Amino acid sequence: MLLRTLPILLILLFAVPSASAVGLRCSGGLVSRGDHMVEVLAACGEPLFRDKAVAYPSRMREYDGRPIVEYLPLAVVTEEWVYEFGPHRFRQLLRFRNNRLASIETLRKPR
Repeated sequence: MLLRTLPILLILLFAVPSASAVGLRCSGGLVSRGDHMVEVLAACGEPLFRDKAVAYPSRMREYDGRPIVEYLPLAVVTEEWVYEFGPHRFRQLLRFRNNRLASIETLRKPR
């Protein structure tokens, strides 16, 4: 019995959509990973929420037998935008790295 239902369970498990999407349909068109934030703003409008962070990548090196942290000269700017397209649709979190859309994540529906 278990051997018969196992393939069906595996099919159902992989058929469930993931929380991370490749593209997002807005009123002004479709946006997808790699799009510039200006294109996303033109297609989707102003987001409900914005947050911005700047990180400076680093690596550990050894100098005279002591470990030191070496900061790389290139900053990574990350912005997160949240869109809410109505009470019956899930909120969408768009994450940008250096002005390019890096990921789209589905959040909960608004209450």
